[in-house]
Amino acid sequence: MSIIAPFYPQFAKSKDISEDIIGIIFAAHPLGQFISSLILGKLITHDNRQKIMIIGISLQGLGLLLFGFLYYFDSYFVVLIGSFMARLIGGIGASMFMTPFYAFIPQLFPKSIEEKIAIAEVSTSLGFLGGPILGSALYQLGGFILPFFFFAGCSFGLAVILIIYSKSLDVPDVDLSQSIILHQSIQNQESIIDAEFRISYLKLLCNYPVVISFITNTLTLSLWTFYNPTIAIYLLEQYDIQEEYSGYWISINAASFGFSTLFISRIKSHKKFYMYFGLVISGFLQFYMGPDYKFTNLNPRLLYTILSWSLVGFTAGFPYVLTLPQINQILTKDYYKYPTQCANIASAIFNASLAGGELFGPILGGYLTKWYGFQRSASLLGFAVLICCVLYIPYLFYLDEKLARIKAKKLKRVGLKE
Repeated sequence: MSIIAPFYPQFAKSKDISEDIIGIIFAAHPLGQFISSLILGKLITHDNRQKIMIIGISLQGLGLLLFGFLYYFDSYFVVLIGSFMARLIGGIGASMFMTPFYAFIPQLFPKSIEEKIAIAEVSTSLGFLGGPILGSALYQLGGFILPFFFFAGCSFGLAVILIIYSKSLDVPDVDLSQSIILHQSIQNQESIIDAEFRISYLKLLCNYPVVISFITNTLTLSLWTFYNPTIAIYLLEQYDIQEEYSGYWISINAASFGFSTLFISRIKSHKKFYMYFGLVISGFLQFYMGPDYKFTNLNPRLLYTILSWSLVGFTAGFPYVLTLPQINQILTKDYYKYPTQCANIASAIFNASLAGGELFGPILGGYLTKWYGFQRSASLLGFAVLICCVLYIPYLFYLDEKLARIKAKKLKRVGLKE
């Protein structure tokens, strides 16, 4: 997912594609991921999860192959439409893998959700770290096509591995862990309680804690994806860092994110306060990405840009990693009879928020940079994050407890009537 940031923007500009259109191309991936995640949240079952994951990783490989073949075309429209379709297919594939993957975690490991998500996010950060580095290295070795063909081969190979090793979970009588037995027991109980019941997305739109958690994580992803279309160009034009080396600088953000997960995995309580802390610090750091002289009184220097970029990787990790367990906890309080659906819907909302950040981040980054320049656009993103922090305050100090009291009163009335 991260290999194109160091060198694709320059390739696209060589085909006369502007920065704002590059942002839209980047956003095609999360567009497919966003729509697919919400649909999958309703369709996933215990029987089809692994098949969906295998199809998803294969689709990602197909998207990468399409990107590689674009090198052989000079037509503006072929490159534009081909890039958009390749990203869209990759986004659908990513959603088909990630939604069932994250849905497994709260069901199989209910007592250690944060720890397991932290492990998953370490692998994610390694991917975001290794993607630009390997992409830049392969670009130096074989040009534009080699990174895409190499990672497409990796995707198809992973699909084969998933086919071989995922079969072990389908055999109920071969040394199953207690967590899987518990998971299957819960599913049987849910079908007995109400086989037709489904958690409604429309009702969740009226659930402020769910909505603000979704918005928070969307902005968190935007803190990274906002710069996908522009940071490599800014490093080249402002600091004369060539595209074959910019991937190494860009990957620093992912490295600091991976480091942050070591601390986040130990957080067992007050999750929303840690999420808020990470978001506030990340918002202020945006003013130093350029840095923007009007707000910081500092002239652009590579040290300021890279230091801010790396610190955002660390601080934004708090809302990113803690969002899924937080949403799952909120849903479980309201729909405690349906833990499997809660896990599926929480995973769908989480992945949709990731897709939302990946969708809007590059588009806003491309257009705002075109209109206001890199430094001012980073400051505008910082203002947006700080406004979200203000909106988060009611949930942080008051709303969660108030909703709990209202629910307790309703349950008490129901008990009296019975």
